[in-house]
Amino acid sequence: MNTGQFGRITVVSFFCYLVILFVLRLSGKRTLLKMNAFDFIITVSLGTVFGNILINQDEVLWEGLYIFCLLLIFQFLSSYLSSRSALFSRILKAHPSLLFYDGTYYEDKMKKERIPKSEVLQAIREQGIGKVEEVAAVILETDGTISVLPKKNNELRDLNTLVDLDENQENQKNDIE
Repeated sequence: MNTGQFGRITVVSFFCYLVILFVLRLSGKRTLLKMNAFDFIITVSLGTVFGNILINQDEVLWEGLYIFCLLLIFQFLSSYLSSRSALFSRILKAHPSLLFYDGTYYEDKMKKERIPKSEVLQAIREQGIGKVEEVAAVILETDGTISVLPKKNNELRDLNTLVDLDENQENQKNDIE
């Protein structure tokens, strides 16, 4: 690698960094939140474009930046449409899954999501809960994290945060009550 190539990489890196910073600030906080599958694809694609701009001498800086901006526009449009349309939301986003409710593990859902019982128990322990009987519900969230909802005074409480679970799980939950 000669001095000219080092200079190009340095200048292009600095310019790309400034453009990325500007575009990410413009695109809003949603771009930097926990990722769903579409966000992950966009992030990997952005990294690939950025890497190609830096390494590939034949890649024109403006073409790479144009692709970068297009990807961020796609990400913005997907989040905009999914927040305003139930159809787009169902297509683009996963839904939370109820893994445990009031003493009952939903083994079929755990198998489908590839979550072993040990991970559910780990999530319960991480919340400082020592007994499964003290847990109202355990949910696998759309970003892959596991949420634990404790019972209040060892009693099941109204869990209105479970309304976005799919209908099949809601029916299972209602059957238990």
